[in-house]
Amino acid sequence: MSTKEFYADAQPPRIERRVSWQSIVNLVLALLVAAALAVAVFAAFHLTLRRPVLNRSNATVPSESEATPDAPALWAIRGALSETCTCSVPCSCNFGEGPSPHSYCYPFYSYHIVKGSYGDLTLDGLHFGSADLKNGRIMFIEERADERQREALRLIIARMIERVSAREAEAKAREIAPLILYAAVRQDYGDRSNHLEVEGLGKFSANYVMGLDKSQPVVVRNNTTWRIRDAIKAKTTVYRIRMGKDVLDLKDTNSNQGEFEYTDKTDFGAPARWNCGACASAAGQKSTEATAEPMCGR
Repeated sequence: MSTKEFYADAQPPRIERRVSWQSIVNLVLALLVAAALAVAVFAAFHLTLRRPVLNRSNATVPSESEATPDAPALWAIRGALSETCTCSVPCSCNFGEGPSPHSYCYPFYSYHIVKGSYGDLTLDGLHFGSADLKNGRIMFIEERADERQREALRLIIARMIERVSAREAEAKAREIAPLILYAAVRQDYGDRSNHLEVEGLGKFSANYVMGLDKSQPVVVRNNTTWRIRDAIKAKTTVYRIRMGKDVLDLKDTNSNQGEFEYTDKTDFGAPARWNCGACASAAGQKSTEATAEPMCGR
């Protein structure tokens, strides 16, 4: 065999080896590219999950006016109501009568949301409420709420406290927005007592009225004032309010404690006269619409 014939026969194996190494290099490069793409996709997905969507100040919550009657509930909250007023125990307003022993009833109350949501927005742990006083209604929202949560709670306040329809809730929420007090709220309740304190507004503490067996409190079911099924009756040891011209420093007044569960489908009644004190005064009667419901039983 000649040298030329020998090298001619040996050439193909060398070509096959070059092709084999090139394939390996290409495969490694492809795997590296795929790994880099996978890392990029994972990073983007991870950042999306961590993005603080609920804290966007320019975001808005859904509107009740756009929901159809048969649509799922847009918002739902459940928790505890703590309330006191200027009436004696038991507040006769809770039984469909006028206030006593005075011609007025000035309540101070807070809703603690144990579990709640508005659309995709969580409201767990937040508080809101009102003090309905001689010179006006002071509504408050816990200062810990971010801007979207505040917007949602204003809409809920429009429905629950101002008692407007779903269609009117947005307009009412805008109207009351400048009037809302944002403050630290402490609301405590247990087996034998309750307590509420709103910074810059007031506070009350009350002991439950214990029943005959001295182990369970007296409970009123389906009272005429508050939309709670069972209202534990209590008696205040202190009830203090200081807001502008409204100053209260009382004790031995009525208090209610109970659980609530509401959605945007709940019937909160017609718009309410803002308190029994306004009903009892000439100025209040002039400013009260004839179609409004009194907050106490008149």
